[in-house]
Amino acid sequence: MASSINNSAWLDWMAGLMGGVSRQTCAATFPPDRFYCLLDELPLHLVPRSALAVKSQDGGRDVFLNPECRLCVGEKLPEELASQKELVSAFALQGTVAWVRDANTSSLMPFWLGPKLESIVWNLRLQEPIPESVPAFSRSILKSAGILVSADSIGHRRTEREEALGRAAELFQKKGYAPLRGLIHPFHIAALRRYYRSLIRTGRIPLGDGQSSRRYAAYNDPVARFFHWQIAFSLSSVAGEPVKPSYVYLASYLSGAELKKHVDREQCEFSITLCLDFSPEPILATPWPIQLDAPTGTVTVYQALGDGLAYRGTRLPHYRSPLGSGQTSTSIFFHYVAADFAGSLD
Repeated sequence: MASSINNSAWLDWMAGLMGGVSRQTCAATFPPDRFYCLLDELPLHLVPRSALAVKSQDGGRDVFLNPECRLCVGEKLPEELASQKELVSAFALQGTVAWVRDANTSSLMPFWLGPKLESIVWNLRLQEPIPESVPAFSRSILKSAGILVSADSIGHRRTEREEALGRAAELFQKKGYAPLRGLIHPFHIAALRRYYRSLIRTGRIPLGDGQSSRRYAAYNDPVARFFHWQIAFSLSSVAGEPVKPSYVYLASYLSGAELKKHVDREQCEFSITLCLDFSPEPILATPWPIQLDAPTGTVTVYQALGDGLAYRGTRLPHYRSPLGSGQTSTSIFFHYVAADFAGSLD
């Protein structure tokens, strides 16, 4: 991904998109150790830039409130999360949260609304075009989050997603691995980068584990666990069979850290490694690839921020060489087993 830090024109455009609102106004009221994705005040420098192709999304078409969007206030949750409250135990449940379900992947994603966007969304009505008085920057950001949709966008996105998952499934079932993009919304990638940087900086994630003394590690962190469950449907499509989450692991590597060649235990029959963060900010893909020993030879996979790689961790040895000087890299490992797996999930 291109660096957003040294591109002033892009930052100026994004500031206009957000209406020029100070990014410290509403976000300052949120607990720093809680996860949130506040649309009014996104951490723009952490959003993967190439994923933000929102300038011309409206295309002059009418947009409507997404019928798969549910607005919840405070600690109220969508009904399907009522029995899984532990998954949102580290969320900042305050203000208005727009929960948007992806009709194709079944994932349910939360977007927090600050005062400006909150007042707009609460006044929208299903099946009615949004008023012309809604500013263009608000329209763009709400559509990018999926809160607003055009008449043809749902079907178009479903077709694109089905085709992408179909290609990944063919590769995965033939070779045991497949790159995956778009598993997690780029706004959430930015929010996750902010969240985990804060936890590491304040000592809430310990340094060192059984594999490496040079990585911060968190086992079954509740925020990662939430996304773990949300992307299970997509992995089932790629794996060609129903899967269920076993455990999730976050690892943030310091320079000099390496991932020695290994295969995973039975709880990791199907895995996704998601590239969450890297420093210095990469231009495109990060310079620290994961390598897989496939039957046809060694496969080297370079990932950009937000990219996932699905692989059979119990069958394909995988590893990374030592991380370069002055570099840090953060990944989330989402592990799954077959739906009929009867062993321990830990």
